[in-house]
Amino acid sequence: MWKQATTQQQKLAIINGLLPLTANDYLSALIHLSGDEDENIVRASMDRLRTFQSNKIRAMITPEVRLSSARSLAKFASERRDSAIVISLLEAGRLEIDWLLTLFVTNDQAFWTPLVSHRELVKFSLPRKDDFLRLFSAINLVLADLYTEQISYLREDEKVVQPQEEEVQGRVEEVTEGEEEDEDVVELDDTIFDFPDFLTSDTAFEGLSAEDMLEQRKTVAEMIREMNMGEKVKIAMLGNMEVRKILMKDPRKQIVMAVLSNPRISDKEVAAMAGDPASSLEVISHISGSKTLSKNYQVKLALINNPKTPIKTALALLDFIRINDLKNLAKSRNVPNVIKVAAAKRAK
Repeated sequence: MWKQATTQQQKLAIINGLLPLTANDYLSALIHLSGDEDENIVRASMDRLRTFQSNKIRAMITPEVRLSSARSLAKFASERRDSAIVISLLEAGRLEIDWLLTLFVTNDQAFWTPLVSHRELVKFSLPRKDDFLRLFSAINLVLADLYTEQISYLREDEKVVQPQEEEVQGRVEEVTEGEEEDEDVVELDDTIFDFPDFLTSDTAFEGLSAEDMLEQRKTVAEMIREMNMGEKVKIAMLGNMEVRKILMKDPRKQIVMAVLSNPRISDKEVAAMAGDPASSLEVISHISGSKTLSKNYQVKLALINNPKTPIKTALALLDFIRINDLKNLAKSRNVPNVIKVAAAKRAK
C-alpha cells in the first residue's frame, strides 16, 4: 500500500504513522522515503528513523533498497557512528565506494577500525586504495598501518582490481531509465532553449503564498527531471536560485560545473558547494582554483572544513583565516590533524 504513495501529503501520512502498517512495513517505508526526491520527505523520514535502534534498521537493509535510500542510510551511519550499518550496506550490495571517502566525515577511529578490519570492505576499497591510505593517515597512522596490514592478508587474486569496479566507482546515484549518463561532455551548439520565466527569473517566487510556492517548486523539480542532458546544462547556466538549488546536487559534474558558471550564483551557494563532502574533487578543485569563486571568506573557510579538499590547498587557505576561526579549526574533529596543527600554530 505505502509503495503507491505519490504525493507529499500521502508520503507524510505514511511517515506520521497514519496508515495501518506492520512494524516492519513501516520501517521499510521510512527507509524507502529517506531516498525521496523531496527534501522535506527525506528530512521527515530521517527524523523518524533516528528513533529506531540500529539493529532493527540493519535487518531491513536488503538488495532491494534503492540506491538513493542507501546513500541516506550511509549518512545516517556516519551521524550515528555506526560501522555495522555500513557493513550491512556492503553485504546487501548497496554501498558505493565513493561514499566511504565523502559521506563519512568523521575522524572517529572507533568508527573506522571495524571497517578497516573487515575483509570484504578492505577488498571493496582497493580501487581507491591510495585515497583510503591518505584518509586513514590523516586520522591516525595506526589506522593506516592496520589498513595496510589487512591488505597484505588478502590473496593475490583478491588484490586484482576488476575493470567493472573501476568503472562504477564514484557513482552516487542510479541512472534511471531514459536518463543520459555523463560519460561524454555535452557540447552545446547554437540551439535556442526557450525556458519559462519561473525557471530563469529571480522574482518568479515573489508574492506567492507558502502553498503556491511549494507547488511552484514541485513544478520546477518536475520540469528539470524531464529535461535531457543538454537542457539541464543550459538551464544550470541560466536558471534562478530554485533551479540552482536542485542542479548543484546533481551527481554529474558537468551540470554542477555549469551551475558554478551561472553569473547569478551567490557566494552563499558557492560556500555550500565548497563545504559539501559529497562534492566531487573536480568541483572542489575548480572552486579553490578560481579567484572569482573563492574570493569570499566563507567559501575559503568552507573549503578548509571540507575533508575532500587537498591538504596543500587547505594549508594555503589558512593564511586568510581569522584568529577565532583558526582556533575552531584547531579543535575540529572534521579536519585532518595536519590542518588542526597548522591552524593552532597560526592562532597563537
